[in-house]
Amino acid sequence: MPSQKLVRCEIRPRGAGGTGTLRFIPLEIFGLWEHLMISKHRFEVVEPRASLWLDMEDSPETAYGESEYERVTEVTAFVYSGRDEMFTRACRYFRTQECERLKQIFLSHYQQGGDRLRTHVRERPGIWLHRELAVAEVEA
Repeated sequence: MPSQKLVRCEIRPRGAGGTGTLRFIPLEIFGLWEHLMISKHRFEVVEPRASLWLDMEDSPETAYGESEYERVTEVTAFVYSGRDEMFTRACRYFRTQECERLKQIFLSHYQQGGDRLRTHVRERPGIWLHRELAVAEVEA
């Protein structure tokens, strides 16, 4: 069963109170992504928490209760770069209930000059597992 380490967090405009919008970012690029959100886009990144995303191929949700996971869809676009003369893979993760809306925004970044998107898009449903926060014990 394929899995991916993802960080779940909220982002919101700097200084704005209240609830932000959820994001799921691969753990391996989270530090760079967080830096860009803070320094370039002026967002706050709130409550980051790492866990696993599991592909639904083997029905992993049957092993967990409804409150133990969130449904998250992986969207992969294979985009041709004329500059490099090759395809590149762009992969993002969205809450399943928001996937259609956010997928359109994601794919719009790969349209050139109003042209129709010329790429192959693949979606894989999955779940992001909730984990308990680990409490570090301090020796006296």
